[in-house]
Amino acid sequence: MGTLFTTVRDTLRYKGREGQWLWVLHRISGLGILFYLILHVYDMSLAYFNVPVHEQMIALFKTPLFSVLELALAVLLIFHAVNGVRVALLDLRPELWAKQQLATRLALIITVVIAAPTIIIMIIYTINAHLGPVATTIAR
Repeated sequence: MGTLFTTVRDTLRYKGREGQWLWVLHRISGLGILFYLILHVYDMSLAYFNVPVHEQMIALFKTPLFSVLELALAVLLIFHAVNGVRVALLDLRPELWAKQQLATRLALIITVVIAAPTIIIMIIYTINAHLGPVATTIAR
């Protein structure tokens, strides 16, 4: 636990600018995706081993709270994928290291461009699922 505390403290204290913050966000998004994957595998295993608990979890996943978490998961996945491509390109082409600030900005712009329509579509479907077809007329 001491190592985790030291890592968090040093990360917040380090003035590494954009690269450092993308490193932190990449780790956080990776942990969020890992948490979802573990929860998903556990729930799917319940479909075979304990059907009543699985059905309770499915009912829980249909709540508005999990709808919001699903939106966050979508953003985490998009960011993690785009930033992973940025890291891979910089690792494969060391001459691009001098342009890390530009690569960071492009990664963030690409993330927003991909995430914005995804989130809008997901919000419309979420509103329809929780409020009914009233939201469909608002979206048009």
